[in-house]
Formats: sequence, structure tokens, C-alpha cells
Amino acid sequence: MTDDDDDEDIRNFLDAMDRALAVHEAGHAVVAHGLGADVVFVEIDLKTGDGGSRSSNFVDNVRNLAVCVAGCRAEHLLEAAASRKTKIGDFRLMRELLSRFPDLERRAARTEGYRLANETLRTNADVVNRMAGALLARRWSSEDAIVRIEGDELAALLAGVVGHS
Repeated sequence: MTDDDDDEDIRNFLDAMDRALAVHEAGHAVVAHGLGADVVFVEIDLKTGDGGSRSSNFVDNVRNLAVCVAGCRAEHLLEAAASRKTKIGDFRLMRELLSRFPDLERRAARTEGYRLANETLRTNADVVNRMAGALLARRWSSEDAIVRIEGDELAALLAGVVGHS
């Protein structure tokens, strides 16, 4: 094995991590929009491996739960899974959202949240991939480690999203 092989392995690993992060955040944004929320931005921080999206919250906590689980589900469904500590925030939020349901309704709420996320992601996988691609395309052109999509560009990417209820 040569140093060139090591360099290529490192580049492939970093590319896979960046793709997983971009798919994760795009998944949150697409599901939020597909369920009727206004999405303000989606971003990834290539330095920390964190990401985020900002959208309006729903009165219906099942929909909020669907948006919460959408990132990890997108990684899984689009075969872009990567282990990152940053997913812990999603799991904490999921537990907090589930705690708002009475004990007897918690399992049904979780099942419905996952169903909504999965259906929306499957129907809109092309949009998730396009948004992730747009985020990744900026990673080499941005002077900042934080890459963000908002405004008209975000609206154009989300224009084709098919919603679910």
C-alpha cells in the first residue's frame, strides 16, 4: 500500500461523510416542506460535521417527529449512512417529542412519524439527492466551512416536492 492509496482512502471517507451529512440535512428540509412547513434554510458545517435546517414547527407533534427522524431515514433510504455524534441531537429531540404523548399513544405516534418520513422521502428521493448535491457542490467554492442554501434557490429545489398526510 502506498501513500497515494492512503490519501485516496481518506478522500473517499471524507466524501462519504460529507454526502451523508448533506443527505441527512436535505432529508429534514424535504420532509418538513412535504408536510407543509415553510423551510427557511438548509446548511452543513464541513468543519464540525454538524448541519441544520430551519423550518416552521407544526402544532401536530407527529409531523414534528417525522421531520426529526427524516435525516437518519434519508441516510438509510439513500444508502448514505455514516456514524456521526451529531445525530445525538435528533435522538434527543425525538425523545422529547415522544414524551409529549400519553404513554399509550407513544408507540403509535412514533410509527406514524416514521411512516410519514419514509413515504415523503421515498416519493421525493430525487429532490433530496438534488439538494444534497447542491450542498456538496458548494463545499469547494465556499470560503467558509458552512455551506447554506436559502431563498429562491431553496424554493426552486423544493418546488417539486410531493406532500403526504
